[in-house]
Parts: sequence; C-alpha cells; structure tokens
Amino acid sequence: MSILLWKGFFSSRNSAALKHFYLLMKDLIQAHKKLIQTVKEQMGFSDYGMYWLALLEGGLTIWLLDRIFFHWLKF
Repeated sequence: MSILLWKGFFSSRNSAALKHFYLLMKDLIQAHKKLIQTVKEQMGFSDYGMYWLALLEGGLTIWLLDRIFFHWLKF
C-alpha cells in the first residue's frame, strides 16, 4: 500500500532514485523500531518509561546545546 502512495511522486526520470530513497527510509524506520524495542526489553521499561527516557534525553540535549551556543560561544 505504501508503494501506491508514492507512485504519484515517481517520474520516468528519477523514479529509481526515489524508490531507492523510499526503501532506505523504510529500512531506517524498521531499524529504529527494532532498536527501541531492544532497549525497552533490556532495560525493562514500559512504554510510559520510554516516554520519560526520551523526554530526559531531549531535555539534556537541549540544555547541552544551550550551554555550548549561548554561554561558551556567546551567540
């Protein structure tokens, strides 16, 4: 079904490149889902725990970027 949704975006000139890109993105999404499931099982977290982990990771990343750009580099 997903291929049918993308069919309108393909033209004769770049259809091979777009199809290759679509397949790469599909594989990347599947790999990410598998990684998330593996981390979830290894750490023993529920879905709710994974949400908190993602919030903590995002918050620490933003805080670190804030420190780098606005305090150390004085942007």
